[in-house]
Amino acid sequence: GINAEYGKQWYQRRVRETQQQKKAADLLVSLVESNLGPPRFQITLLLDSLPLINDADENCDTNGVVMDSRQTHVLLKALEDMQIKKLLKESDMQKVETIRLALVTNL
Repeated sequence: GINAEYGKQWYQRRVRETQQQKKAADLLVSLVESNLGPPRFQITLLLDSLPLINDADENCDTNGVVMDSRQTHVLLKALEDMQIKKLLKESDMQKVETIRLALVTNL
């Protein structure tokens, strides 16, 4: 009936959205791993990861994740490296903690 068709369309749309999010996560992690650009670029990329991490419960692929644990570890390491090298400003610390909490929660 109509409800079954609506449900099928909704499901197909969600699958497409999830596939796009997964591709976005892959690209973002690849950019962070390459370590190109200044630290401001890296922190921006890490901030851009938040919607992909926070939406993981609602928008997941067949494995139940948008960003997998390997990708999450890559981002955590990048964040840690920036802190160790003291590449972050004091004004970034609130952002850092927000990113760290989201990443740790995603593991």
